[in-house]
Amino acid sequence: MDSRQIKEEIKSAYDEIAPVYLNWTQSSHQIRLAHLDIMLKQLDSSSPSSQKNILELGCGAGVPCTQVLAARKDIHVTANDISETQIAMAKEQLLPASSSVELIQGDMMALEFAPAQFDAVLGMYSIFHLPRDEQTTILARIFHWLKPGGLLLANFAAEPFASLSDPSWLGGTRGGMHWSSWGRDKIKTIITALGFEVQVDEVVVDDEENVAFHWVLARK
Repeated sequence: MDSRQIKEEIKSAYDEIAPVYLNWTQSSHQIRLAHLDIMLKQLDSSSPSSQKNILELGCGAGVPCTQVLAARKDIHVTANDISETQIAMAKEQLLPASSSVELIQGDMMALEFAPAQFDAVLGMYSIFHLPRDEQTTILARIFHWLKPGGLLLANFAAEPFASLSDPSWLGGTRGGMHWSSWGRDKIKTIITALGFEVQVDEVVVDDEENVAFHWVLARK
């Protein structure tokens, strides 16, 4: 299956199951927010008074991380998701109450930004949906998009596998869900080879999925 078909299926799946997915992810919110807090504390320490631009790849319905970022007056958020339904739900959660959020629907690989535009880029439970070669590419683009000293916060599957699919994930009947993984050692090698300095490198088992995820916080 080629990359285009994989993404069409992922989009269709998330468009269908978005409300179910939002409820299902409740158990992971504490993990997400704990890592987001670490990242924000580093940002605040390095640039306490400046306006910050943050990109979120795979924002879902905007809960909980986009909400936290949007509540800060010193942060502008550019939030992307492949699913039209997810973006529509994020608009309900975040807009028009917050003018500091820009929502972009589409494949993250189609995004284009100027170099050194963002202070931080998030990719929680999202980058691992890309085929492995595209994961390498998006990480290089993220490095390009980040300002010097900017931060990458992302998680990946801890174990390596070329591809994994589930046509009926979370009860979906349209499309299908797909994942791939370089594994912890390889993805860390890729990140450091790009020029990142890894700040956090840990594996956390998600209780809901009983899956080990590799969490990385890295500085350009």
